[in-house]
Amino acid sequence: MIKLQTRLWVGVGLSVLAGSAAMTETVAWDQPGAIPLQIAQGGEGGEGGEGGEGGEGGVSAEDAAKDPVAYISALDVTAAHYHAGLAAYKAGKHQAAGEMFAHPISEIYVDLEPVFTAHGAKPFQDEMAKASELALANAPAAEVEKATKAVLTALDATAAKAPKSSATPKEVQAKLLAGMIDRAARQYRSASTNTAFEPYLDGYGFAITAKVRSEALVKAGVTLPAEVKAAIDLLLKAYPTALRPATLPVALDALTVQASKAQLALSRVR
Repeated sequence: MIKLQTRLWVGVGLSVLAGSAAMTETVAWDQPGAIPLQIAQGGEGGEGGEGGEGGEGGVSAEDAAKDPVAYISALDVTAAHYHAGLAAYKAGKHQAAGEMFAHPISEIYVDLEPVFTAHGAKPFQDEMAKASELALANAPAAEVEKATKAVLTALDATAAKAPKSSATPKEVQAKLLAGMIDRAARQYRSASTNTAFEPYLDGYGFAITAKVRSEALVKAGVTLPAEVKAAIDLLLKAYPTALRPATLPVALDALTVQASKAQLALSRVR
């Protein structure tokens, strides 16, 4: 199995495996204690365009150590990459899937592993690396799906170790959902500025993760406000499949407005 022990190795080594020059500039190192600057400040992520007006805002390790929303948000962004990567793999985009699985290793996990383990979670970097390795090696889809599910299971187990706060479980779930809706909408804006595949695929992952979060909020005992249901429906229409349509199917302004309405509604959940 690939051993991703340092961020330098991730940034350079996986770029060789993936044949992607963009991966060599994945990480910026001058923000101690935070997810790298590509995410935190919205730099370009190769073809991915993950940043700018996209949806990958940063989460500092310091915040994640004490705030359950920050802690789980990092896991949600990671999950989004795996939802998107698996769907892309099944659609025949093996290279994109392998890169999608690899991105959160260097961009999120390496910085936050000490926080996760300090809260009692088991390390899962090897599971993430295996999914990327299998995808880049064009393994059978069933093997890639099994590896992806192992990562998602690890993410759920790690989320269960999130720090406590004065916020209620409903409030935490509402904030997580609001954040993911915002990321998906902003990533749609990013995708609308060019025809590259990666920004759209990122947004697809955010949309799927928003749907998963909406289901978690319902399980927490909240009836989803109509504005939130409408936003989820519109996101799923905006990102109908992992493969980018020739023309983006939803008007950007309509999605932006509905996402804002949903966030406002979720801010009232107690």
